[in-house]
Amino acid sequence: MTIDPDFYGILPEWAVYDGLSAKGAGFESGAAPVLDTKAEAPGDAFLDMQAMLLEMTKELRERFQRFQSQKVLAERDADDAGDEAARKLAQTDAKAAIEAVSLIVRTLEKIDSLQRTLIAGRTEAEAGGEDDEAALIEEFDRLVEQRVKERMDAAKEEWMRETGACGDAAAAMEGGP
Repeated sequence: MTIDPDFYGILPEWAVYDGLSAKGAGFESGAAPVLDTKAEAPGDAFLDMQAMLLEMTKELRERFQRFQSQKVLAERDADDAGDEAARKLAQTDAKAAIEAVSLIVRTLEKIDSLQRTLIAGRTEAEAGGEDDEAALIEEFDRLVEQRVKERMDAAKEEWMRETGACGDAAAAMEGGP
């Protein structure tokens, strides 16, 4: 009886995979450098979120300063305006800058609240982990004590059975080994 390897999809030669579909793309050997994105270590979600919130705070601070300076310039233009239309336009610009500053302040307050919530959550998680660890240690100790007691009782029973043939000696030792 002969076996046909083609029937099972077995190749007579080992296939070589160089990581690329185009051969000879990089080096003489045909292999090319490949960035393996799956090898990246997973980031800490807490640190990623905190970094993002810090970047947002920095950006909003810069915009806050820009709108504050625009408000000052618009108010100065309103005071120096020669006609009514230019004054109203400058006042409108000042009002828009004030609204933008107000919105930025509210957003910064929300970012601060998020940061505090993140830190509180992380602190609780770390504290909860210590409580969980203490509870696990306590449960482990309880189970060990229970198992030791069971084995001691079993050893005592075995000893009592073995010494039961001696009669009076077993009765005298019945209090324990």
